[in-house]
Amino acid sequence: MIAATDSRRFPSQTQTLLLGCLFSPLLLADEHTLTLDQQIVSAPSVESTTVAAMAQYGSKVEIVSREQIERAGPSADVSRVMQMFIPGFYVAPKNGPFDYGTYSLLGGRNDDTLILLDGVRLNNRLYGGLYLDTLPANAIERIEVLKGGQSLLFGTQAVSGVINIVTRSPQSRSAAGEVNLGLDTFGGNSGDARVEQIVSNGFGDLGLLAYVSHNVSEGYQPFRNRDYSGNVSDKKRSYEVTTFGGKAVQAFGDDSRLELFYQYSDANLDFARPLNNYKTTNDRVQQIATATFEQRVNERLSYFVKGHVNDWDTRYTRINNVPGGGRKVINHNDYWGFTDWGVQAEGKAELDGGHVLVFGADNQWFKGQDDVMVIDDNKAQAHALYAQLRPKIEALPNWHPSLGVRHEAMSGGDSATVGMLTSLYDLGEHWQLRGQYGTAYKLPNAEQLFVNEPGEELGNRNLKPEKSRNAELGVDYRGNWSGRELRASATLFRRKISDLITLDGIQWSNGQGQVLVRGFEADASLQLDDRWSLQADMTRNLTESRSGVTLNDVPSFFARSRIGYESVDRQWGAGGAIRYIRDVTSAQRVDYGHYTVVDADAYRYLDNARQHRLSLLVENLFDRDYVTSRASNVDNLGRPFTSELRYTYTF
Repeated sequence: MIAATDSRRFPSQTQTLLLGCLFSPLLLADEHTLTLDQQIVSAPSVESTTVAAMAQYGSKVEIVSREQIERAGPSADVSRVMQMFIPGFYVAPKNGPFDYGTYSLLGGRNDDTLILLDGVRLNNRLYGGLYLDTLPANAIERIEVLKGGQSLLFGTQAVSGVINIVTRSPQSRSAAGEVNLGLDTFGGNSGDARVEQIVSNGFGDLGLLAYVSHNVSEGYQPFRNRDYSGNVSDKKRSYEVTTFGGKAVQAFGDDSRLELFYQYSDANLDFARPLNNYKTTNDRVQQIATATFEQRVNERLSYFVKGHVNDWDTRYTRINNVPGGGRKVINHNDYWGFTDWGVQAEGKAELDGGHVLVFGADNQWFKGQDDVMVIDDNKAQAHALYAQLRPKIEALPNWHPSLGVRHEAMSGGDSATVGMLTSLYDLGEHWQLRGQYGTAYKLPNAEQLFVNEPGEELGNRNLKPEKSRNAELGVDYRGNWSGRELRASATLFRRKISDLITLDGIQWSNGQGQVLVRGFEADASLQLDDRWSLQADMTRNLTESRSGVTLNDVPSFFARSRIGYESVDRQWGAGGAIRYIRDVTSAQRVDYGHYTVVDADAYRYLDNARQHRLSLLVENLFDRDYVTSRASNVDNLGRPFTSELRYTYTF
């Protein structure tokens, strides 16, 4: 994470990648410095600087700022923010807010990207998927994206990249906060609030923050009329989601602090189905808790210790209408869920000669149970040791390399050992050349290890980790074009996957062949003048397989462009965005995609003190019918034309 307390100088690549702030110039203090607001502790340890440090050594980093999050839409959820502001990241929510989604980064599959909340993995350890629908945007300070294979520091599933969602921390010594109220055209309403304050006690500063959000909607129709069959009672999909959380940060002098975080989410979701559906609901509770102690021992040594728990419990109900009348209960409050917990310790030492050594241990346990798919309540564990050296070479002052190794052993199956080499070279005032090469891995999830359908032994406790060899090469530019600030970046990537975990019809197993993924990504932003700005990005993915295995739900090509305007006094602004998705192949080998969607947004402050604000978002401006995924040979549709209005009061 990038600490708000870290005001050190970064190479211009870090700022080059702060794309998407399209209503005002990028938030840079000068050409090479990233400045963030002061927090409580003036000397963060290694955990707070991991992502930013990797940008200095050749990994590509994107940062979505708090300002961008606020302008992503009136009731912006995390998926929408990432869809709008992360170059090269494909996001396709299945049926709109509070539903599962499809994600792809650098040609990766849905579970090839590791999603973290303050460093805690959110990826579902039961099935490996990503579920981001219960994270309120009001509680998020920024989103950090680290692209390419990153298993060295982050472990399993960091195959195509890592996205770290950083929650807000208290910043004010007087009581401060925010209240939001919103309405949309599908009978939805939302409300959230946040309050914070820093006080002093006998140990030092104590920062306290609490937040709550509530979203409810009577729903909309997620399938075409022609796709409904049988006797469907309700064609709409609805939801009601409540989340609350809090953070306490206790400083002990200037060199150490303890941070406690807890979040509770309760979601009652209507998962509409197009065949004989009377009622299909997913009622879930998710709890995330972390405790982190970090300390700077001296000017050359710092460390952190973090413990976490991520607990997910779902009750699934499915009731069908029966032809001729009556109903049939398929599932009634059937349970599925998982618990993921662990302890991580990491240190950073600055050695003689300016070299830096990062070293750590990562221990994780998880278990999953599913009454629907019959996954027994078994526990798996993984334990890792890793180290990374960041040498300083006096003879080559413009070269910034790093190299490291990680070994991870798991219960059952083989262990995984990965290595990584990164390099950043300053070519001049405006250009940088970066690259990284290494291996990554993905441990089998609970379904692949333990699923036990009646009469079938599908689970395989002896699965080997899926391995990949990754390479990325890129160039970044920051300068001026016709007197205006221009930032541009291009990246080539290549990934070869072996020991692919697949279902062979009888049992989960490791495939014998290899899958090759390659492609390129390009993005640029241009400040047209003091009021207008422009951003665009594009990604091309190519997949080859020697074993007949294909990677599903990865778009072959997608591109986005966004233009923004902001008034001179910054009292109001507006923007528009267009995204194009080419062909995508489903698990049933059916081609979908091929759509273009236009969104628009605007905001207006109602007072000079900027305490009162109105925001408007229009999604799918031209009411385009488009498909975001397929299930059981039926198209799941993206959101139709939707407008949302939100009022914000800040105190």
